[in-house]
Amino acid sequence: MSSVLSAFILVSCLGTILAADESFGLPTIEFKPITKLADDIPTCHQSDNNINECIKQGFQQLTPRLKNGISDLNIPPMDPFELGKSSYNYNSGMLQGRIAMRNVAVHGLSEGIVDKVDYRQKNNRVRMEMISHVPQMLAEGAYKADIKLNDMKITPKGTFNVTLSDVSMKTRAMGELYERDGHTYLRLSKLESEPKVGDMRIYANGLVPDPALNDVILDFINQYWRQLYQAMLPETMAIWEPQMLKLANEFFAALPFDLILKQN
Repeated sequence: MSSVLSAFILVSCLGTILAADESFGLPTIEFKPITKLADDIPTCHQSDNNINECIKQGFQQLTPRLKNGISDLNIPPMDPFELGKSSYNYNSGMLQGRIAMRNVAVHGLSEGIVDKVDYRQKNNRVRMEMISHVPQMLAEGAYKADIKLNDMKITPKGTFNVTLSDVSMKTRAMGELYERDGHTYLRLSKLESEPKVGDMRIYANGLVPDPALNDVILDFINQYWRQLYQAMLPETMAIWEPQMLKLANEFFAALPFDLILKQN
């Protein structure tokens, strides 16, 4: 069962009633001030009639570089995306208990495709919606849990991997522009994500001592993963979104927004 929890946690990077304890957190990044962009990174213009296409192409040029990172933009290597250690408590009626994970890595983010961008600006208010998808992602790591599924109590420990196919994401961001040191910066007030998964296959060892019963449990999980996903996603995202908003604002505080989008 802990492999199910791991799957949903990883989707939203990207991505229950799950409640992360104080040990949860995204990897720490040291953001250095940026004064210019590389020559091959496009700058869009607010007055451009094709501004959405320009922003979309900019994102699409940057996405494959996530594999090796983009040092000029304070972006570390993100494929695989290393999550390190984290612990979770959860209580959804059907699922209760605690899970700890370590050495978790997510592969495939650099294969993402930006499908649509809708950028809107009124005075200093900014709103943007982006739709993107990743053909396939693989998450893997180690887990240890003390959980209760309905009336069955188990204490599994082992390794897991989760294959996610056709992962789509609708992201909505809102914020305001402000002036600092002769440049325009962006501060986000809201960052929301809505992930959807086309298919998911989960493997984990150590769910129970008997390998045959382990396979039976996995068959059950893989048969009903969609119902579990829909039940767990809202609270999972409630944990991730504040973390992602904080990280995004640290990123934009170091990067003048007028280097990305020239104002009129």
